Amino acid sequence: MNGIYQLPEYYEIAFSFRDIPREVDALEEAARRFAEIPVKTFLEIGCGNSPHMDELTGRGYDFIGIDISDEMLTYSMEKAKKLGTHTRFLKANMVDFRIDRAVDFAFVMLGSLYVKNSEELVSHFDAVARTLRPGGLYLLDWCVRFDIQDFSEDSWEVEKNGVVVKASFASRVLDKVKQLYEDTECLEILEDGEVKKVEGTSVKRVIFPQEFSFFISARSDFEFLGWWNDWDLSAPLSGDGKINRPIILLRRT
Repeated sequence: MNGIYQLPEYYEIAFSFRDIPREVDALEEAARRFAEIPVKTFLEIGCGNSPHMDELTGRGYDFIGIDISDEMLTYSMEKAKKLGTHTRFLKANMVDFRIDRAVDFAFVMLGSLYVKNSEELVSHFDAVARTLRPGGLYLLDWCVRFDIQDFSEDSWEVEKNGVVVKASFASRVLDKVKQLYEDTECLEILEDGEVKKVEGTSVKRVIFPQEFSFFISARSDFEFLGWWNDWDLSAPLSGDGKINRPIILLRRT
């Protein structure tokens, strides 16, 4: 994703279609219903441009973001400075990270669980476990693949402040045995009469639903609480109908 992540201001526009207040409402509802500790600090893993930071800190929470992109971290820190809120950012790999304070609620958005094999998956959950306080929650957005087709693609367009960003996404199988997919994201940017195009690719190991359930059940440090459709905690996944942006909730034991 190097090319995409080097242009955080356009990346932010491309993904601004999300209803951030609604998603933060869901985070708060999850905390009320399922957390066994008071939730005061949120950690976003792979925070990118930190789209939820403003809403979370505006509601009185502390926010910590980790990412491997210098450009995204700089962009997020500049936003946080303008807000004057309780935030912290660290450059770290989600596969194996350490921070010097425990958090109450961790989350990863838009399928951004970038692990390439089972060993990295285990290492990631080890890192989350040592960071998350017992009784705290871990929410994963679109990180388990419920659609098992070999290829998927999508495209959309967003205009903001006179800038038009046409975004496209495609995912294809690289290795069916290792469950490796290659994701390609492309941004076509129209600004001041000029067009520029940037593309980024990444490889990750796809995780399927029953595999994920078994993986969590084999661990002693997380409890599976459920999965729901489209950020709606009143819509548990049933296996039929269209599934869009499913969220999964775990609790640290």
